[in-house]
Amino acid sequence: MGPLPGLTPPRPELATEIAAAHPGARLTPLVGDASTRRFFRLHLPGGETRIVMDYGAPFAQPPDDLPLSALLRGAGLPAPAVLDVRGAVGYLLLEDLGDTTLESALGTADDTQRERLYAAAVDLARALADKGSPALAASARASGPALDAARFRFEMDFFLEHFAAGLRAVEPTEGLRQRLHALADAAAASSAPVLCHRDYHSRNLMVRADGSLAMVDFQDTRWGPDTYDLASLLRDAYVEIDEGLVERMLGRFGGGPDLRARFDLVAAERMIKALGTFGYQAATRGNPRYLQGVPRTLARLRQTLATDPRLVDLGGLLERGGLLDPP
Repeated sequence: MGPLPGLTPPRPELATEIAAAHPGARLTPLVGDASTRRFFRLHLPGGETRIVMDYGAPFAQPPDDLPLSALLRGAGLPAPAVLDVRGAVGYLLLEDLGDTTLESALGTADDTQRERLYAAAVDLARALADKGSPALAASARASGPALDAARFRFEMDFFLEHFAAGLRAVEPTEGLRQRLHALADAAAASSAPVLCHRDYHSRNLMVRADGSLAMVDFQDTRWGPDTYDLASLLRDAYVEIDEGLVERMLGRFGGGPDLRARFDLVAAERMIKALGTFGYQAATRGNPRYLQGVPRTLARLRQTLATDPRLVDLGGLLERGGLLDPP
């Protein structure tokens, strides 16, 4: 998250509460995520900073960020500490992880640095599965939401509604819907479920001052296939990554001889889901910032569908509908 000129100031009740709790401090708005939350950096008089996560309204029940932060940190996984909870106003005060996202770090990295950054991100994805899964299983969220067949089918329908119809003005056929549902079922069945961040990409990984990584935007953490976070990272819509590096990172992750086959299946689902999100943000919410991820995602999706024999027929259906055409 970083500052962006023109963002609106905090709502009055939040500003009043901050002024009372932290005399002499000031707030600056930050770029947020695809949710309705807003983020601000709190500059304390002594020079220290915090992050204010504003939910826009009071809350009586703890938002998902609270138990999930405790779950992740309890498992030894790097998530920002929650420093204060103000439900009556509707915000959390968080540890400030800085402004350097993995995306921005990769933008200035040489080949050696890129390899090191991706290795750290893959190791963290592995730790999420290995350390996070037992913690999730032992928590009150053990029977909570999952990236299962029903969820993946919903995401395929979301793609048809918001990317195909909403952004591309293409009326999907029932045959395409059924084939996408078959992909959803296969992706969900590709592995035993593990803890997944669910949005594990370069804009949600922060590079701290010591070079280590930490996660943000984890409020959708849930059970899912073991390659889901890996697919989010290595098929990230926001950065370029060459296939040689992808292969090395898959080898680093481990997961058995069929890992690549499972990865490609889940990555296809994940990329189609991402296109649905981009279409929704642009066509429904009027947020064109997300359109920048469309060309790269389409190019990678076309490649995956064309080279995996299990997916060639799906590629043909999407191609005939004009849904793989560049913007």
